[in-house]
Amino acid sequence: MSTYVISDIHGALAEFRTMLKKIEFHYDGSDELFLLGDYCDWGKEPLEALRFVMELDQRHSFVHCLIGNHEAMFLGVVLSAAGGGQGFDENEQNWFFPNRGLDTWKAYCVLPEEERARIAAWLEQLPYSAETLVNGRRYLMSHAFPYFENMKYSPAERQRRRSDALWRRLMIREDPFGYYEGSKHYDMFICGHTITEYYFYKLRYEKGWPYRKPEEHVYNRIFHAERFIDIDCGAKCLNCEDDPNPVLRRGALRAQLACLRLDDGWECYVHPVRHRYQQVIPEVKLPEAKIPDVRLPELRVPEVRLPEARACRVQLPDFRPGNLRLPEIHVPELRLPEVHFPIRAETTDRKREA
Repeated sequence: MSTYVISDIHGALAEFRTMLKKIEFHYDGSDELFLLGDYCDWGKEPLEALRFVMELDQRHSFVHCLIGNHEAMFLGVVLSAAGGGQGFDENEQNWFFPNRGLDTWKAYCVLPEEERARIAAWLEQLPYSAETLVNGRRYLMSHAFPYFENMKYSPAERQRRRSDALWRRLMIREDPFGYYEGSKHYDMFICGHTITEYYFYKLRYEKGWPYRKPEEHVYNRIFHAERFIDIDCGAKCLNCEDDPNPVLRRGALRAQLACLRLDDGWECYVHPVRHRYQQVIPEVKLPEAKIPDVRLPELRVPEVRLPEARACRVQLPDFRPGNLRLPEIHVPELRLPEVHFPIRAETTDRKREA
């Protein structure tokens, strides 16, 4: 059994489907999936991504979905429209334009009334936090900032804590459990909401941390602080490679959808198949070139006649063994000179004695 955590899909439905295949997620209950909010807006399929996540949440008990600030804005506009709102409220305008929720709203408005009511009911029941125990470590998860369901708050305090859970950005050295007064012990907090590039940029003030310069074209990675893990790697910018805003265009070069497996800390990423140093080259249309019709003169090779070769008759001399005469060879006479051996005197004396 494996436990996975994903956050900030932001309409990147194709990348989310790819992620589920890449991690080989099992739908038989052996795996568990936590989704930390922000399923709609920004991407190519904002409402389709939210509806797909909703189907997973309603169909499988091992899929746990939390609310993000974009779902909260979406729900606020739905409730405002039900009360007669015309979409001119400051909060509605904030969601439509700066937070890119207009496409989500347009797609929502053309749905059948029954489907719209189903989406609104699902948004209203989304929790603000979840926790799980993996290998003896207890993890608390919220979209942006810790929210403790077991704590007793006043109505005003509860509203503030829920707002923090959706919008508040953790500082790089902040302890997310610093104000917790409950009896449970949490080992780590996991969130999204803040693109991890923000923390890597802040590391220029820290010594011994892997600081990345803003102009470096590297993909965003999951950020591990001392007491929290941020897994938002900027998937909302996946569709911003041609955006008029240069900051978003740069963000598109780094954007990824990230997944963290709590069992062993394995990280998985999905990004579009494009080179991170890709530059948009405008299409250049060259004028049509007309090539004149060129006719080459016909090349004729003159006929070459070689002289007729006739074989001549060759007569070899008649060679017969009988006709072969060898010349006489005279060897000079070999004469050896006379050799005289000396006679010893001792031999002559013996003859005399005899």
